[in-house]
Amino acid sequence: LKIVIATAAMPRRRALILVVGAVLGATDPASLPGHLKPLGEQHPTNGHIKTWEAPWPSPEEFFEISTKDKGYGQPILFKGLAKAMPAYDLWATDEQLLQRHGKETVAGVEYNLKETRAGGQAEHIKTLGQFLKEYNKTDIYMVSSPMSAKMQADVTYPEFMSCGGYLNYLDANTLWIGRGSSKSVVHYDDQDNLNCMVAGRKRFMIYHPKWKKQFEAHPNSPKNGFGWVDTDLDKKVKGYGAFMKLDVDAIDLTQTPRWSEVDWWYADLEPGDCLYLPFQWYHQVTAHAGRTINVHTWYWRPKKFDKKSCETARNNGELPRYHYNECTFGYEPPSGHLGVKKGKTTKCQKKKRPSSEL
Repeated sequence: LKIVIATAAMPRRRALILVVGAVLGATDPASLPGHLKPLGEQHPTNGHIKTWEAPWPSPEEFFEISTKDKGYGQPILFKGLAKAMPAYDLWATDEQLLQRHGKETVAGVEYNLKETRAGGQAEHIKTLGQFLKEYNKTDIYMVSSPMSAKMQADVTYPEFMSCGGYLNYLDANTLWIGRGSSKSVVHYDDQDNLNCMVAGRKRFMIYHPKWKKQFEAHPNSPKNGFGWVDTDLDKKVKGYGAFMKLDVDAIDLTQTPRWSEVDWWYADLEPGDCLYLPFQWYHQVTAHAGRTINVHTWYWRPKKFDKKSCETARNNGELPRYHYNECTFGYEPPSGHLGVKKGKTTKCQKKKRPSSEL
Protein backbone atom coordinates (compact mmCIF):
# COMPACT_ATOMS: atom_id res chain seq x y z
CA LEU A 1 0.00 0.00 0.00
CA LYS A 2 1.40 3.39 -1.00
CA ILE A 3 0.43 6.41 1.08
CA VAL A 4 -0.20 9.35 -1.22
CA ILE A 5 0.07 12.86 0.17
CA ALA A 6 -1.50 15.65 -1.88
CA THR A 7 0.73 18.71 -2.15
CA ALA A 8 -0.05 22.22 -3.22
CA ALA A 9 1.78 21.56 -6.49
CA MET A 10 -0.30 18.42 -7.25
CA PRO A 11 -3.59 18.87 -9.08
CA ARG A 12 -6.44 18.01 -6.73
CA ARG A 13 -8.09 15.57 -9.18
CA ARG A 14 -4.86 13.58 -9.68
CA ALA A 15 -4.28 13.34 -5.93
CA LEU A 16 -7.81 12.00 -5.42
CA ILE A 17 -7.32 9.35 -8.14
CA LEU A 18 -4.06 8.20 -6.58
CA VAL A 19 -5.56 7.93 -3.09
CA VAL A 20 -8.59 5.98 -4.35
CA GLY A 21 -6.33 3.68 -6.35
CA ALA A 22 -4.17 3.00 -3.33
CA VAL A 23 -7.20 2.11 -1.19
CA LEU A 24 -8.63 -0.22 -3.83
CA GLY A 25 -5.27 -1.90 -4.21
CA ALA A 26 -5.14 -2.53 -0.48
CA THR A 27 -8.50 -4.29 -0.52
CA ASP A 28 -8.12 -6.27 -3.73
CA PRO A 29 -10.47 -9.23 -3.07
CA ALA A 30 -8.15 -11.61 -4.91
CA SER A 31 -5.50 -10.95 -2.27
CA LEU A 32 -7.76 -11.89 0.65
CA PRO A 33 -7.45 -15.24 2.46
CA GLY A 34 -9.75 -17.89 1.04
CA HIS A 35 -9.95 -16.60 -2.53
CA LEU A 36 -10.82 -19.53 -4.83
CA LYS A 37 -10.79 -21.80 -1.76
CA PRO A 38 -13.71 -23.89 -0.39
CA LEU A 39 -16.50 -22.12 1.48
CA GLY A 40 -15.42 -21.56 5.08
CA GLU A 41 -11.80 -20.66 4.40
CA GLN A 42 -12.69 -17.00 3.96
CA HIS A 43 -13.32 -16.42 7.69
CA PRO A 44 -12.47 -18.35 10.87
CA THR A 45 -15.20 -20.59 12.26
CA ASN A 46 -16.88 -20.10 15.63
CA GLY A 47 -16.55 -23.86 16.12
CA HIS A 48 -18.93 -26.81 16.41
CA ILE A 49 -22.46 -26.12 17.59
CA LYS A 50 -23.55 -27.43 20.98
CA THR A 51 -23.83 -31.21 21.24
CA TRP A 52 -26.46 -32.82 23.50
CA GLU A 53 -26.20 -36.46 24.56
CA ALA A 54 -28.81 -38.59 26.35
CA PRO A 55 -30.75 -38.10 28.57
CA TRP A 56 -32.73 -36.03 26.10
CA PRO A 57 -34.40 -32.72 26.91
CA SER A 58 -37.96 -32.50 28.13
CA PRO A 59 -40.55 -30.87 25.84
CA GLU A 60 -40.24 -27.76 28.01
CA GLU A 61 -36.45 -27.69 27.68
CA PHE A 62 -36.69 -28.17 23.94
CA PHE A 63 -39.01 -25.17 23.68
CA GLU A 64 -36.50 -23.11 25.64
CA ILE A 65 -33.78 -24.17 23.17
CA SER A 66 -35.93 -23.24 20.18
CA THR A 67 -36.74 -19.76 21.51
CA LYS A 68 -33.29 -18.71 22.73
CA ASP A 69 -31.34 -15.79 21.30
CA LYS A 70 -34.30 -13.41 21.05
CA GLY A 71 -36.35 -16.03 19.22
CA TYR A 72 -33.69 -17.05 16.70
CA GLY A 73 -33.31 -20.36 18.52
CA GLN A 74 -30.19 -22.44 19.09
CA PRO A 75 -29.03 -25.14 16.68
CA ILE A 76 -28.28 -28.36 18.58
CA LEU A 77 -26.72 -31.68 17.57
CA PHE A 78 -28.48 -34.52 19.40
CA LYS A 79 -25.84 -37.22 19.49
CA GLY A 80 -27.31 -40.68 18.85
CA LEU A 81 -30.96 -39.60 18.99
CA ALA A 82 -31.90 -41.38 15.73
CA LYS A 83 -30.60 -44.75 16.91
CA ALA A 84 -34.02 -45.33 18.51
CA MET A 85 -35.70 -45.16 15.09
CA PRO A 86 -36.56 -48.50 13.46
CA ALA A 87 -35.01 -47.13 10.25
CA TYR A 88 -31.58 -47.00 11.85
CA ASP A 89 -31.39 -50.83 11.82
CA LEU A 90 -33.89 -51.66 9.07
CA TRP A 91 -32.22 -49.42 6.45
CA ALA A 92 -28.65 -50.39 7.28
CA THR A 93 -27.92 -51.67 3.75
CA ASP A 94 -29.32 -51.15 0.26
CA GLU A 95 -30.25 -54.83 0.23
CA GLN A 96 -32.47 -54.33 3.28
CA LEU A 97 -34.04 -51.22 1.78
CA LEU A 98 -34.66 -52.96 -1.52
CA GLN A 99 -36.32 -55.95 0.13
CA ARG A 100 -38.40 -53.85 2.53
CA HIS A 101 -39.35 -50.84 0.39
CA GLY A 102 -38.12 -51.44 -3.16
CA LYS A 103 -41.61 -51.07 -4.68
CA GLU A 104 -42.41 -47.84 -2.86
CA THR A 105 -43.06 -44.80 -5.04
CA VAL A 106 -40.59 -41.93 -4.74
CA ALA A 107 -40.61 -38.35 -5.97
CA GLY A 108 -37.89 -35.76 -6.26
CA VAL A 109 -34.82 -37.46 -7.71
CA GLU A 110 -32.48 -34.71 -8.92
CA TYR A 111 -29.40 -34.53 -11.08
CA ASN A 112 -26.14 -32.91 -9.92
CA LEU A 113 -24.60 -34.15 -6.68
CA LYS A 114 -23.10 -30.68 -6.53
CA GLU A 115 -26.37 -28.82 -6.30
CA THR A 116 -27.11 -26.03 -8.74
CA ARG A 117 -30.92 -26.18 -8.55
CA ALA A 118 -30.88 -26.22 -12.32
CA GLY A 119 -29.99 -29.86 -13.00
CA GLY A 120 -33.56 -31.02 -13.42
CA GLN A 121 -35.41 -34.14 -12.31
CA ALA A 122 -34.66 -37.78 -13.11
CA GLU A 123 -38.27 -38.32 -14.06
CA HIS A 124 -37.73 -41.87 -15.28
CA ILE A 125 -37.17 -43.06 -11.69
CA LYS A 126 -40.50 -43.95 -10.11
CA THR A 127 -39.64 -46.40 -7.31
CA LEU A 128 -37.05 -46.71 -4.60
CA GLY A 129 -35.84 -49.93 -6.21
CA GLN A 130 -35.12 -48.15 -9.49
CA PHE A 131 -33.20 -45.46 -7.65
CA LEU A 132 -31.11 -47.93 -5.64
CA LYS A 133 -30.06 -49.74 -8.81
CA GLU A 134 -28.90 -46.51 -10.47
CA TYR A 135 -27.67 -43.98 -7.91
CA ASN A 136 -24.20 -45.45 -7.37
CA LYS A 137 -23.43 -45.19 -11.10
CA THR A 138 -24.87 -41.77 -11.96
CA ASP A 139 -24.95 -38.16 -10.76
CA ILE A 140 -28.31 -38.34 -9.00
CA TYR A 141 -29.58 -38.05 -5.44
CA MET A 142 -32.98 -38.37 -3.84
CA VAL A 143 -35.00 -35.62 -2.18
CA SER A 144 -38.35 -37.40 -1.88
CA SER A 145 -41.22 -35.67 -0.09
CA PRO A 146 -43.34 -37.03 1.36
CA MET A 147 -42.03 -40.48 2.12
CA SER A 148 -44.44 -43.31 1.44
CA ALA A 149 -46.62 -44.37 4.37
CA LYS A 150 -44.70 -47.65 4.73
CA MET A 151 -41.37 -45.83 4.93
CA GLN A 152 -42.81 -43.30 7.37
CA ALA A 153 -43.65 -46.22 9.64
CA ASP A 154 -39.90 -46.77 10.14
CA VAL A 155 -39.25 -43.20 11.31
CA THR A 156 -40.17 -41.72 14.69
CA TYR A 157 -40.26 -38.40 16.49
CA PRO A 158 -38.36 -38.04 19.77
CA GLU A 159 -40.42 -38.03 22.98
CA PHE A 160 -39.58 -34.36 23.59
CA MET A 161 -41.74 -33.45 20.58
CA SER A 162 -44.73 -35.60 21.61
CA CYS A 163 -46.45 -32.79 23.51
CA GLY A 164 -46.20 -29.03 23.79
CA GLY A 165 -47.66 -28.34 20.35
CA TYR A 166 -44.80 -29.36 18.04
CA LEU A 167 -46.81 -32.04 16.26
CA ASN A 168 -49.81 -29.76 15.74
CA TYR A 169 -47.96 -27.75 13.11
CA LEU A 170 -46.21 -30.32 10.93
CA ASP A 171 -45.43 -29.19 7.40
CA ALA A 172 -43.68 -32.04 5.55
CA ASN A 173 -41.27 -34.97 5.80
CA THR A 174 -38.45 -35.74 3.40
CA LEU A 175 -36.11 -38.62 2.56
CA TRP A 176 -32.59 -37.90 1.29
CA ILE A 177 -30.42 -40.66 -0.20
CA GLY A 178 -27.12 -40.28 -2.04
CA ARG A 179 -23.89 -42.08 -2.76
CA GLY A 180 -21.91 -39.43 -0.92
CA SER A 181 -19.88 -36.34 -1.87
CA SER A 182 -23.00 -34.27 -2.55
CA LYS A 183 -22.85 -30.53 -1.88
CA SER A 184 -25.82 -28.24 -1.41
CA VAL A 185 -26.20 -24.55 -2.10
CA VAL A 186 -26.29 -22.08 0.78
CA HIS A 187 -29.94 -21.52 1.69
CA TYR A 188 -32.38 -21.38 4.59
CA ASP A 189 -35.69 -23.01 5.46
CA ASP A 190 -38.82 -21.16 6.50
CA GLN A 191 -39.65 -23.84 9.08
CA ASP A 192 -37.84 -25.43 12.00
CA ASN A 193 -36.05 -28.60 10.92
CA LEU A 194 -35.17 -31.84 12.72
CA ASN A 195 -32.76 -33.62 10.38
CA CYS A 196 -31.63 -37.15 11.33
CA MET A 197 -28.72 -39.13 9.89
CA VAL A 198 -29.68 -42.76 9.35
CA ALA A 199 -26.50 -43.69 7.45
CA GLY A 200 -23.28 -41.93 6.42
CA ARG A 201 -21.77 -38.63 7.49
CA LYS A 202 -22.44 -35.00 6.59
CA ARG A 203 -21.16 -31.59 7.60
CA PHE A 204 -23.53 -28.64 7.95
CA MET A 205 -22.02 -25.16 7.73
CA ILE A 206 -24.37 -22.84 9.62
CA TYR A 207 -24.86 -19.07 9.50
CA HIS A 208 -26.85 -16.92 11.95
CA PRO A 209 -30.05 -15.19 10.74
CA LYS A 210 -28.48 -11.88 11.84
CA TRP A 211 -26.97 -11.86 8.34
CA LYS A 212 -30.36 -11.94 6.63
CA LYS A 213 -30.61 -8.23 5.83
CA GLN A 214 -27.11 -8.15 4.36
CA PHE A 215 -27.27 -11.58 2.70
CA GLU A 216 -30.43 -10.71 0.79
CA ALA A 217 -29.90 -7.06 -0.08
CA HIS A 218 -29.76 -6.37 -3.84
CA PRO A 219 -30.70 -9.91 -4.93
CA ASN A 220 -29.66 -11.06 -8.41
CA SER A 221 -27.11 -8.25 -8.55
CA PRO A 222 -23.31 -7.95 -8.14
CA LYS A 223 -24.07 -5.31 -5.51
CA ASN A 224 -25.16 -8.12 -3.21
CA GLY A 225 -21.60 -9.26 -2.58
CA PHE A 226 -22.61 -12.76 -1.43
CA GLY A 227 -24.17 -14.30 -4.54
CA TRP A 228 -27.79 -14.28 -3.32
CA VAL A 229 -30.35 -14.92 -6.04
CA ASP A 230 -34.12 -15.18 -5.92
CA THR A 231 -35.67 -16.93 -8.90
CA ASP A 232 -39.12 -15.54 -8.09
CA LEU A 233 -37.82 -12.03 -8.74
CA ASP A 234 -36.08 -12.81 -12.02
CA LYS A 235 -37.22 -15.71 -14.20
CA LYS A 236 -33.95 -15.53 -16.13
CA VAL A 237 -32.10 -16.91 -13.12
CA LYS A 238 -31.83 -20.67 -13.48
CA GLY A 239 -33.02 -22.91 -10.67
CA TYR A 240 -35.76 -22.55 -8.08
CA GLY A 241 -36.27 -20.69 -4.83
CA ALA A 242 -33.75 -18.35 -3.22
CA PHE A 243 -30.14 -19.35 -2.56
CA MET A 244 -26.50 -18.35 -2.86
CA LYS A 245 -25.28 -18.90 -6.41
CA LEU A 246 -21.72 -19.94 -5.62
CA ASP A 247 -19.12 -22.53 -6.41
CA VAL A 248 -18.79 -23.83 -2.83
CA ASP A 249 -15.46 -25.43 -3.75
CA ALA A 250 -13.89 -22.20 -4.96
CA ILE A 251 -15.33 -18.95 -3.60
CA ASP A 252 -14.44 -16.15 -5.98
CA LEU A 253 -13.89 -13.13 -3.75
CA THR A 254 -13.68 -10.86 -6.77
CA GLN A 255 -17.36 -11.65 -7.40
CA THR A 256 -18.58 -12.27 -3.84
CA PRO A 257 -16.09 -10.39 -1.62
CA ARG A 258 -18.27 -10.20 1.48
CA TRP A 259 -17.80 -13.84 2.41
CA SER A 260 -14.60 -12.73 4.10
CA GLU A 261 -16.81 -11.03 6.73
CA VAL A 262 -19.11 -13.93 7.62
CA ASP A 263 -18.67 -15.90 10.84
CA TRP A 264 -20.03 -19.45 10.92
CA TRP A 265 -20.49 -22.65 12.90
CA TYR A 266 -20.51 -26.25 11.80
CA ALA A 267 -22.18 -29.52 12.79
CA ASP A 268 -20.69 -32.90 11.94
CA LEU A 269 -23.41 -35.56 11.73
CA GLU A 270 -22.59 -39.25 12.07
CA PRO A 271 -24.98 -42.22 11.80
CA GLY A 272 -27.69 -41.89 14.46
CA ASP A 273 -27.28 -38.13 15.02
CA CYS A 274 -30.04 -35.54 14.64
CA LEU A 275 -29.60 -31.83 13.99
CA TYR A 276 -32.15 -29.33 15.22
CA LEU A 277 -31.98 -26.25 13.00
CA PRO A 278 -34.35 -23.33 13.72
CA PHE A 279 -35.98 -21.49 10.85
CA GLN A 280 -33.97 -19.02 8.78
CA TRP A 281 -30.55 -20.25 9.89
CA TYR A 282 -28.63 -20.37 6.62
CA HIS A 283 -26.75 -23.58 5.91
CA GLN A 284 -24.72 -25.50 3.38
CA VAL A 285 -24.45 -29.30 3.53
CA THR A 286 -21.60 -31.50 2.30
CA ALA A 287 -21.79 -35.29 2.40
CA HIS A 288 -18.69 -37.35 3.04
CA ALA A 289 -17.87 -40.11 0.58
CA GLY A 290 -20.10 -43.18 0.87
CA ARG A 291 -23.80 -43.98 1.18
CA THR A 292 -25.85 -41.36 3.04
CA ILE A 293 -29.46 -41.38 4.22
CA ASN A 294 -31.23 -38.54 6.03
CA VAL A 295 -34.83 -38.20 7.13
CA HIS A 296 -36.16 -34.89 8.30
CA THR A 297 -39.32 -33.11 9.18
CA TRP A 298 -40.19 -29.46 8.71
CA TYR A 299 -42.58 -28.03 11.26
CA TRP A 300 -43.71 -24.60 12.33
CA ARG A 301 -42.52 -23.97 15.86
CA PRO A 302 -45.46 -23.39 18.23
CA LYS A 303 -45.83 -19.74 19.12
CA LYS A 304 -46.90 -20.76 22.61
CA PHE A 305 -45.93 -23.90 24.48
CA ASP A 306 -48.98 -26.10 25.12
CA LYS A 307 -48.57 -27.01 28.81
CA LYS A 308 -51.92 -28.73 29.03
CA SER A 309 -51.04 -31.28 26.34
CA CYS A 310 -47.97 -32.33 28.32
CA GLU A 311 -49.92 -32.61 31.56
CA THR A 312 -52.42 -34.86 29.82
CA ALA A 313 -49.71 -36.99 28.19
CA ARG A 314 -47.84 -37.48 31.45
CA ASN A 315 -51.02 -38.40 33.30
CA ASN A 316 -51.48 -41.20 30.76
CA GLY A 317 -48.00 -42.58 31.43
CA GLU A 318 -44.71 -42.16 29.57
CA LEU A 319 -44.50 -39.68 26.71
CA PRO A 320 -45.21 -41.53 23.43
CA ARG A 321 -42.84 -41.85 20.50
CA TYR A 322 -44.95 -41.25 17.39
CA HIS A 323 -44.13 -42.73 14.00
CA TYR A 324 -44.34 -40.40 11.02
CA ASN A 325 -47.22 -42.40 9.53
CA GLU A 326 -49.24 -41.81 12.69
CA CYS A 327 -49.27 -38.08 11.97
CA THR A 328 -50.89 -35.76 9.46
CA PHE A 329 -48.90 -33.10 7.61
CA GLY A 330 -49.53 -29.95 5.62
CA TYR A 331 -49.99 -27.17 8.19
CA GLU A 332 -49.39 -23.63 6.92
CA PRO A 333 -49.46 -20.65 9.30
CA PRO A 334 -51.70 -17.69 8.41
CA SER A 335 -48.56 -15.52 8.50
CA GLY A 336 -44.99 -15.61 9.73
CA HIS A 337 -43.05 -18.68 10.79
CA LEU A 338 -44.80 -19.84 13.97
CA GLY A 339 -47.59 -22.32 14.52
CA VAL A 340 -50.87 -20.98 15.91
CA LYS A 341 -54.24 -22.63 16.44
CA LYS A 342 -55.84 -21.12 13.37
CA GLY A 343 -56.83 -23.05 10.30
CA LYS A 344 -56.28 -26.79 9.92
CA THR A 345 -53.69 -28.06 12.37
CA THR A 346 -52.06 -31.49 12.30
CA LYS A 347 -52.28 -34.30 14.83
CA CYS A 348 -50.69 -37.63 15.74
CA GLN A 349 -52.51 -40.70 17.00
CA LYS A 350 -50.98 -44.00 18.08
CA LYS A 351 -51.81 -46.97 15.86
CA LYS A 352 -51.55 -50.69 16.39
CA ARG A 353 -48.35 -51.77 14.65
CA PRO A 354 -48.85 -54.55 12.06
CA SER A 355 -46.20 -57.26 12.05
CA SER A 356 -44.96 -56.06 8.64
CA GLU A 357 -43.88 -52.77 10.25
CA LEU A 358 -42.02 -54.36 13.17
